[in-house]
Amino acid sequence: MRFKTVLWALLIGAFGTSFAAISYAAGKQASDTAIPLEELPAACKKAKTEFRPLTQLDAAQAKADMIQALDRLDQRLILAGENGNDWREYLLWGELRNELRDDKSADRNFLARVYQRYVAAHDGLELVWFLDVQRAIRSYIATANAVGNPQVQTAYGELLDKLTASLEAYIAKPTTENSVVISESVRWLEDARQAPALVQAIQHHFVHPNLLVEISADVVAAGIAEPVDDTTSVRDCILGTDIHGTAHTKGETSVALSPDSEMGVIDTLFFGVTKSKSVGYNGPVTIFSSATTDMAARKRLWIHAGGLLSYPSVANAETKINIHGIQSRKGRRLIERMAWRRAGKQQAMAECIASRRAEQRLNKRIDQQADESLDRANQAYIDKFRRPFTERKLFPQTLRFSTTERALHVLGLQAGSGKLAAPGTPPPVVEGADMSLRLHESMVNNLMLDALSGRTVQEEKVQATVTDLLGHLPEKMKGDEDGKPWAITFARRRPISVTFADDGFEIIIRGAKFYKGGDAHPGMDISASYKIEKSPKGFKAVRVGDIRVFPPDFVPDSGAKIDARRQVIRKLLENRFSKVFEPEFLGEGLELPGKWKSAGKMLPLQVVCRDGWLIIAWKRAAAEPNSSPKKSALGTASR
Repeated sequence: MRFKTVLWALLIGAFGTSFAAISYAAGKQASDTAIPLEELPAACKKAKTEFRPLTQLDAAQAKADMIQALDRLDQRLILAGENGNDWREYLLWGELRNELRDDKSADRNFLARVYQRYVAAHDGLELVWFLDVQRAIRSYIATANAVGNPQVQTAYGELLDKLTASLEAYIAKPTTENSVVISESVRWLEDARQAPALVQAIQHHFVHPNLLVEISADVVAAGIAEPVDDTTSVRDCILGTDIHGTAHTKGETSVALSPDSEMGVIDTLFFGVTKSKSVGYNGPVTIFSSATTDMAARKRLWIHAGGLLSYPSVANAETKINIHGIQSRKGRRLIERMAWRRAGKQQAMAECIASRRAEQRLNKRIDQQADESLDRANQAYIDKFRRPFTERKLFPQTLRFSTTERALHVLGLQAGSGKLAAPGTPPPVVEGADMSLRLHESMVNNLMLDALSGRTVQEEKVQATVTDLLGHLPEKMKGDEDGKPWAITFARRRPISVTFADDGFEIIIRGAKFYKGGDAHPGMDISASYKIEKSPKGFKAVRVGDIRVFPPDFVPDSGAKIDARRQVIRKLLENRFSKVFEPEFLGEGLELPGKWKSAGKMLPLQVVCRDGWLIIAWKRAAAEPNSSPKKSALGTASR
């Protein structure tokens, strides 16, 4: 039972494939009575008259939220021991606590100093406890500054005008640029505690799942199903007979997906026959016999956002015993006849006992094999994905697994903190796909914003992460020949963004500062655009022109000049990123790891970039014909 491969199904599915038929109700943030999309511009205009001046009560609530976030961080720092004390010193802990001790308003200038320490690039500050305090301080400063400030209402009206125009343009023709303005406007309104009804109405239309995954039942089964053919020794005692022998088991494990809308449910089924020959010793006689045991077993696995779990195996066995001879060890015929009569009377009972013990042995064997693999797989999922993503507030707001008889499905929503997601349902996947991915650009952009905004990332850490994931470091990720490592401090706004549109995609990396060896260089935006083309070997992404490296807000072809200092880093970045953004990427298909190689090479069947979505579908190159599904003798296991 290769349960380790189920983890591959989970991870490859969640980040490399997609599904076609699933409800979008989970992604909606409002009821069916929400404002229609085409009426949102009018709702924005109406909201201009609903400005709510913030008061000292709002500031007091923001201060209380900040204190609660500090209390949570305090508990974490206590657990960190001496390292926690170092953090307290760096974060001006005692001074901040004194500042917040009374009911008076906190000194905003002092809070701004503390805030700058929380947004510095030190390792550890990206953890949830620090992030909660950082955001609470920012919220308090913004709220306190807004109290009694007439400029806030002016900014509110200007933002709604801009939001109205962006919504009107988006309704006429959806574009990434307009969706970005809408998303940033919603975040501003949430931070400013304004227009909650409008925010909810916009989220109703713009917060839908942005990751959809499908893996066909055949592909799930490919890494789990396998033949069984083994021989073991037999030692048992049934009705006083001491039995010694050899058993040969032949069978097959197969996989069936059980329909479930809340979890992924995978049944590993075993069907087999054990044939044994044995010699039994009971008092003065020796009994020569053979037995045939028909066996079936089910091990059910559940996959959900928290990890993997299973119930004990459930087996069913039926044993038929044939007695070929009984001999008295002293050669007495009378004893042999008596033994034959007694064996005939006890045969049904012996078969029943043998059947139950066969079930116990089969259950024990399956559970022993499965549980160790499941524990490793579950721990790997928690250690490499769930815990680090949760601790950094990067775990998806929704990660839902489900199954039909035909496929394992995954639905993901990466949004939160005022961010928007997909504005609706994705384009369809071509029929006949064995695996598919539908990824909206908002998932990548939201994840990058939360993970990289304002952070400094060292080249060595990126290389170590890639090596850990892939098992090797691709040539394009290796350092420069001069041996001087790179580092980048990402911009706070849209640090890395992607756009999927018009049968192509664009990637932009926005660096606020770059480091080469010990030298610091000014910020640059690095971008590359690609077009998707069909090729004889599948699909390929062809770069449109050269990579582009310009200072932030620089307008090419405007006649403006780039100074000598920026030209230096510009040339260095062009050389470095030309390795990453190659002129052409060829998608010839993929080969699944480990035992999943038996699924055959997965060839790209569809690659589409449209309306903010990336859709990739794969087809097995040499899918073997499936035998007709076997009916389980166990019935349906209850959850």
